[in-house]
Amino acid sequence: MNSIPEVQNNPIDDDNFEEHRRQRKALNEFKEILEDLVGLFQEASGVETIYLYWVNRNRRQFVMETKATVFSDIVFQDRVRFSEHFLDDYRDIMQPVSLKVGEDISPDELMHYQGDLPVECVSLLPFFNNKETVAITVVESVEPLLNEEKDKAIQSYINALRNILNTYLEISDLHENQNEWVTYQEQLHFLEKKGHYVELLKDMLDTMQQWVNQGGVSLVSRGMGTWSNTMNAAMAEKPIPLGLELSRDSIAGEALRSGDPQYAVHFNRNPKRLSPREAQTEGASLAVPLKFEYFRKGVVLVYDENPLLFKESSKHKFINTVKLTNLKIQARLRQADEEPLLSNSTSAFIPDLWKRALDTEIERSKNKLSSHHTWVGMITPSKLSQIRTQLRLEDLKLMQKDLVKAFNPENFGVPGLIGYHADYIYAVILQSNDPEAFDYWTGQLKKKFNEPFELTNGKQIQTGVSISAVSLDQMNGDSYKIMKRLKRELSKQNSG
Repeated sequence: MNSIPEVQNNPIDDDNFEEHRRQRKALNEFKEILEDLVGLFQEASGVETIYLYWVNRNRRQFVMETKATVFSDIVFQDRVRFSEHFLDDYRDIMQPVSLKVGEDISPDELMHYQGDLPVECVSLLPFFNNKETVAITVVESVEPLLNEEKDKAIQSYINALRNILNTYLEISDLHENQNEWVTYQEQLHFLEKKGHYVELLKDMLDTMQQWVNQGGVSLVSRGMGTWSNTMNAAMAEKPIPLGLELSRDSIAGEALRSGDPQYAVHFNRNPKRLSPREAQTEGASLAVPLKFEYFRKGVVLVYDENPLLFKESSKHKFINTVKLTNLKIQARLRQADEEPLLSNSTSAFIPDLWKRALDTEIERSKNKLSSHHTWVGMITPSKLSQIRTQLRLEDLKLMQKDLVKAFNPENFGVPGLIGYHADYIYAVILQSNDPEAFDYWTGQLKKKFNEPFELTNGKQIQTGVSISAVSLDQMNGDSYKIMKRLKRELSKQNSG
């Protein structure tokens, strides 16, 4: 493969017109996605200029595909002969190369700048196919790009580029009528929406759900001292219960551990998607990790009863969408560290997460799509005034973190989420096939707090718990109205 296949402009007869139109449309959509991808990479890496040249060996040319830059006075040539471009010395590279302007490359070689040269470093990222370099991404920056801090952003970009190219080639080579690539670009418009990154994740799940026939899409993330399912697509079929804890031996566990996508067909209902406690594990599943630099932030789990859904182009589409979403979130946050993405310092899930997860479940309940019993509630320790006078500030902070872990319904075998509402006040969402699950959790929790509660630093507190809750199928309204009512009931309990 020498470069991106070009759709020829030769005259065509009526019989081939539709095939020609489809290939032309696929190529245009592919180019738009490449432009978005390079732009996202430039945002995520924080560099000054990025551009991509295809290596056309037949015509011995570098062919410009797309660029992203913070400068307004750059002029690129669309097609450049090998002998007239500095990339000629690097057109066969198979590994990233870092160059220093003035040492490894002359400033005169960067002919696209009109005035003073504003960059000092040039990094070359090759893309190769069948052991041949077919494209080179050039990154020009003030600071070096090739370092540990930006390594994962680079890898995400290269992997995404490989995925969309393979998807394009597969669709271009098909002779059957497929229009999935034509609509793919339109479905990625959610990436341009403003708002909290949790909204971006929710839109990602719902977008990917459109490509599933008899299954669903779920988001696994860290909170409550463990990893568990934290959000389902609104139209998911037979979704995993919220709060179901991740098992190391599951597909999602392997994706989290390896940092790479994992795919498996479930023979005799194994391997499990998330947990041995899943009610049903059929068909096939794909688990795609969310990563910031070296840190795992979550796993997107796609599952369907029909393994034939997961053809190579579909896998690329799922994986690429997760990677693009991941890049977009990194660009918005402008940070990458070891902290969980969706839970706070108390290890409770942030309000943006649990409120959206709750609104999704309310929507599912109204549409008669819910396959579980769902309860929502609020919980707080009693005797709070007394406890505050007994403990120092650092002990109170530790207490909140320990309480969240202790409240986790999975401690008693019931899937559920604990979300932060305010200091010492937490939201809870439980899901189970057992209609008595909420009463069981409540009973076990109150029994636990009948005894002194020991913090992880060894100090003990004496407190009960106050809980207000309701079954979702008995309530109307959105998460705000429901939580307002529950908080009012909780206040009555504590003042009574």
